[in-house]
Amino acid sequence: MEAQLLGGLGPCGREVCCSRFLKDFDHASIKMAKNQGLSLNPSKISGLCGRLMCCLAYENDHYAEVAKKMPKINSMVKTSDGVGKVVYNNLLKQTVDVRFEKGESFEIKNFTLDEIILEDKDGTKA
Repeated sequence: MEAQLLGGLGPCGREVCCSRFLKDFDHASIKMAKNQGLSLNPSKISGLCGRLMCCLAYENDHYAEVAKKMPKINSMVKTSDGVGKVVYNNLLKQTVDVRFEKGESFEIKNFTLDEIILEDKDGTKA
């Protein structure tokens, strides 16, 4: 409540959401932080008031919608560079890091969602 009344800057560098525009406060949870790929370090996900940051709940629907579009980690995808395994999803940028085996070594490249095609286990387009 004090942060809402006095204002301040959040960890993002912007004015705290509760002071600027949020009026209805949904319950924020640790699960929301996990879904958004944030560190579960309490000092990183706590607002000025000491509770979980309001933006976790505010942004959760967006992250959930984007996550539905992203390929699963360890799934196989087809790209312009060939078939590779998904090793990381950046939900905010909507990009995918794909690992390509190169004999004894490997290479990891970054692709947008538009640049990849999901593969079924038998190698057909999903």
